[in-house]
Amino acid sequence: MLSFSLDFDLLYNSFLIFRFRGGRNNKNDWYFLQNHDPLENGFFTLKIPNNPKVIPLVITGKELLIKYLILEKKGIKKNTNFTLHVSNTLVQSFVEKKKKIEVLIQFPNGTTHLVNPIPTLQVINGKFDHIRIINPSTIDCNKSFKIIVRLEDKYNNLVEDNSLSLPLKIFLIKNDTNKKFIATLHKDDFSKGFSNTIEVKISEEGIYYFEGEINEKMFTSNPLTCKNPSNERKLFWGFIHGHTNKSDGIIDPEEYFENLIKAGLDFGTCTEHDHSWETTDRDFEDIKQLIQRFNKDQKFITFFGYEYGTWFTGYGDICIYYKEDTIPIFRSEMNKYNSLPKLIKNLRPWKDKILMICHHSALRPGYRNWDFFDNELEKLVEIYSTWGNQEYPFNEGNPIPPRYKFYGHGPHAREKGVVLEKKGSFVRDALEKGYKLGFTAGGDDHLGIFPSGPIEIENGLYKPGIMGLWAKELSRESLWEALHQRRCYGTTGPRVIIEFYLEQFFMGDIIDLKDHPSFYNKRALIFNLISPILMEKIEIIRNNKIFKKINVNSKKVKEKIIDMENFNCMVLTCDNNKEKFVFYYLRIFLEHNNMAWSSPIWMVSNEKMD
Repeated sequence: MLSFSLDFDLLYNSFLIFRFRGGRNNKNDWYFLQNHDPLENGFFTLKIPNNPKVIPLVITGKELLIKYLILEKKGIKKNTNFTLHVSNTLVQSFVEKKKKIEVLIQFPNGTTHLVNPIPTLQVINGKFDHIRIINPSTIDCNKSFKIIVRLEDKYNNLVEDNSLSLPLKIFLIKNDTNKKFIATLHKDDFSKGFSNTIEVKISEEGIYYFEGEINEKMFTSNPLTCKNPSNERKLFWGFIHGHTNKSDGIIDPEEYFENLIKAGLDFGTCTEHDHSWETTDRDFEDIKQLIQRFNKDQKFITFFGYEYGTWFTGYGDICIYYKEDTIPIFRSEMNKYNSLPKLIKNLRPWKDKILMICHHSALRPGYRNWDFFDNELEKLVEIYSTWGNQEYPFNEGNPIPPRYKFYGHGPHAREKGVVLEKKGSFVRDALEKGYKLGFTAGGDDHLGIFPSGPIEIENGLYKPGIMGLWAKELSRESLWEALHQRRCYGTTGPRVIIEFYLEQFFMGDIIDLKDHPSFYNKRALIFNLISPILMEKIEIIRNNKIFKKINVNSKKVKEKIIDMENFNCMVLTCDNNKEKFVFYYLRIFLEHNNMAWSSPIWMVSNEKMD
């Protein structure tokens, strides 16, 4: 119920508007509203003394509005009390402390007035649905670590449910067979549905899972590999593309970072838009201070970044990340930086201290023209986000193609946004040009509550992705080095452990064949995959074509595939025709329409072909 009065008259032919969704920081997937059946969900009424003549209209789409057209000839006098009732509706799929219901007046001349203060309400979680257990993906034997246990509703919100029948038993499972009781969690071990009180040490090498048992239901964690202490790389998980209320997200940056940590991530950042009308210099300074505060070696690592966007120009949307936050911000609205060639020219002096990562490259409204490129600055590309898989086209079998926005959730929402692809702007087009791009996956998330629900409601059909990064340790220096070496990969969400080699070379490597002449005629592709959900099919991609397809229907795959085709028989050439190259990567299909991609490995030759 929303009650208020106005200190001015409502004139004939004006509109009284209630905006449930729309505007810069008011995003949601509020269910359908209607005023024709009080027994159905989402029924609304507006009570006004003396029952003046008004007509209600419901507007859905990017905005969700109830618009009352005032048809009372004398209008409605000031200080009249209005009371809006909405009943029996699931408001939205995510928790929000101060959800805005904006009240606007549109006058007959078309001007609009926003009533202040803006009414807000608190959206709380639903009932308990499942447990999410999150553990590291790689650990050293005999080294202590903590696991995270989250009590969640069906939309993955943390649950504060005092009626929940705890305790919760936690077990450790090795190699799918040996089961060992670890701990019991009680209500006091949780704070607002979150617990990280369990500390574990594993002494034997192997593949492990944690299992939680509550009310005779079992819930399994992501997989974990334990090895004897070594200097090998370790796998860390991150989320580096999202927005807060410093641009067009809905929550403040501090809560955003806290949510990343509570989701069991190892590194992350927000990427506000570079436009000064969205994110001011003061806003960026505040974010830099927050990033420094949250950056803690061996716990959680942050970088400063922002999203450069000359929308609808062909320059694409590009997230720019800084190793050091003293580098200036290159705003796309400034003439000096308002094109990609200008941006590249001005970023080159900092080539080792910045990273450019393009996102939704093949989405037509924000596509990327790959003719403008510098591989010293741009070593990674976001292959998947809430805008879909940017790798290859829908008509060639891409099950999660680039789609444009749709709004709402539930039975009255559109099932899918329209496929809007730009030919020549896919990730594969960049690879065919000889660009050495590793893969990330992320969000362009605007809710800031990772892990989000079934979809990211601002952008359309798809949920945010996640990136894995193989690095020596959890420090800013080590992660930055690993990013520059392209030792990363992306998934649509599942924490799949991916190891991909060409002989002794790892994903992201560039192999000069003059140092390895035997690879001209024969090479082994080796991969070891461990997934929390079933993998259905693996495709080894060679020069943008399927070299090998493997049907698996398993959570574990370990393969060695020999390619004996001569390098010169399958070679591609760069635009300058000087470098010849071949690249390989893994495309993985998982159950429930999920995917994952390893970064490529390249073989290159500057020698004259036979």
